[in-house]
Amino acid sequence: MPDFNDQPKVDFAIFKNSYKTTDKHPVKNGKIEFTREFLKAMVERAKTGEMPVLRVAIWDRVSKGGVPYENARLDLARSERGTQEDTEDDGLPF
Repeated sequence: MPDFNDQPKVDFAIFKNSYKTTDKHPVKNGKIEFTREFLKAMVERAKTGEMPVLRVAIWDRVSKGGVPYENARLDLARSERGTQEDTEDDGLPF
């Protein structure tokens, strides 16, 4: 299993929309604050010509006040291109 601990991550919460009054309003909402580190990693990926792809994971949680919400995490998916070590010609056939 790949180790994603070295990848920049952004955590955020999604709550029931307390302002929902019609079926046209979203059921849940929240906000995401991107860190400088996360944005920099996305820009660096884009500069290589590869589109930055984000992975998302969501967990059901309950706040200390008893309010159910979803805790979500975005992280930058591993590059489809090899790393410097993967692409370096070291004379090995693999």
